[in-house]
Amino acid sequence: MVGSRERQGQVGKTEDGLDRGWIILGLLAVAVAFTGGASRFDAIQIVPLRTLSALFLVSSLFFLTKERLKAERALIILFVCYALIVVVQLVPLPPWLWQSVPHRADILQLDAVLGLEGAWRPLTLTPMRSWNVLGSLVVAAAGLLLAIALRASSLTLLRIVAGLGVLNALFGLLQIVMGRSSVFYFYEVTNRGGAVGVFANENHAAVFAACSMLVVTLLGLRVREGRSAVWERLIYPAAFFLILLVALAGGSRAGFVAVIGTILVSMTMLALSPRPRRGLRAEQSVGRWLDQHPRLILAIPVILVSLTAAAFLALDRTPAFRDILARDSLEDLRWSLWPVIIEILEGHWVLGTGFGSFEQVYHIYEPSALLMPSYVNQAHNDWVQFIIEGGVIAGLLLTGLLVWVVRAIGTISLHRTCRVDAIFWMSIFAIVAAASLVDYPLRTPLFQLVTIWLLLALSRDARDIKAT
Repeated sequence: MVGSRERQGQVGKTEDGLDRGWIILGLLAVAVAFTGGASRFDAIQIVPLRTLSALFLVSSLFFLTKERLKAERALIILFVCYALIVVVQLVPLPPWLWQSVPHRADILQLDAVLGLEGAWRPLTLTPMRSWNVLGSLVVAAAGLLLAIALRASSLTLLRIVAGLGVLNALFGLLQIVMGRSSVFYFYEVTNRGGAVGVFANENHAAVFAACSMLVVTLLGLRVREGRSAVWERLIYPAAFFLILLVALAGGSRAGFVAVIGTILVSMTMLALSPRPRRGLRAEQSVGRWLDQHPRLILAIPVILVSLTAAAFLALDRTPAFRDILARDSLEDLRWSLWPVIIEILEGHWVLGTGFGSFEQVYHIYEPSALLMPSYVNQAHNDWVQFIIEGGVIAGLLLTGLLVWVVRAIGTISLHRTCRVDAIFWMSIFAIVAAASLVDYPLRTPLFQLVTIWLLLALSRDARDIKAT
């Protein structure tokens, strides 16, 4: 957050800049929201998802310039490096080179039986799955290049993310009201009966709700500092409570913890936010009255949020909280998988198994004790799975991204008036990182798009700070 004068200018600029750029980004967001909420490679929705994303990607090329690309070169380089890793994994290798790669003995035996000893094979163990991962990059590429081409501001990107959070909550509410047979469940494989919103997985929907609540909080605090209409100052609290109500009614334990943490962070941001200057809205009696009672502004949300959470707990309307009390987390399947995942990591951390290959590689190591009617398609720890599939090079790339994020947040935190912004950025990426320790939200195209826009918004905020 820059000084009050600079922030006022940003808000005013955004109000005047709701042009075709904002509309195009909004259309992309809606398209991905309705088709990109599943992480499965075989979801039928990926056909329109990637087709529409490709159209947006091509359109972005008409507006890109060297100067705009140079401004976001760090993010572009990281993205290109990731795409190159996937491409390298798909390049066929000569038999003598491929056979020298560790942990290929089982496949060599099958080749000997089938008479395929001289076949050229790529590094990835599942070429079709890796091709699918390469194709999925069209969504993230469209989001990144289109936002850069249209010079979308940080505030514009955050407003679109907030809108997606409200959309997700509205569909979650409709699903709760209509029950398991609701037509608002978009995916065949989903958590019917739960508030999945526009996602297929209830955990992903709950984590997304927590992130969007933080975005709504930041936007609500920013409009307090500029010449904003009263309705705009009231719409963000309403959006926050809508998302909160639906999230509390969900059945995700990790999401419940994330939402509670988000409430605490939001209250901290509200307490540390600077009081708006007098006279900015002297012509608005309601705005002037709100500015004259800053303690009441702080107390009302705290009381309402606390009463809402307490009511849900007292009325036993929080399935996730019941699950936390009723289940021993050590008995969760994720913990049972951990020894197997470590074994896979120890065998493939150097070169990786190929992006998208975890499900089939897991079958090689799966112990008989874990055979069950359901199957394991992800490691439920995206940090480890990323290294399993991409090897040490992917780990270095991930480290580079983390270093960039820390430096950008550090730049913002060093500015005297940016405490709230620094808390916001640290918290929202901490939620995504923590959720990825026990789940895989970033495997969904919608979450990938939103994360790309959050990284781009962080880059814009950090650059604005350096310019002041």
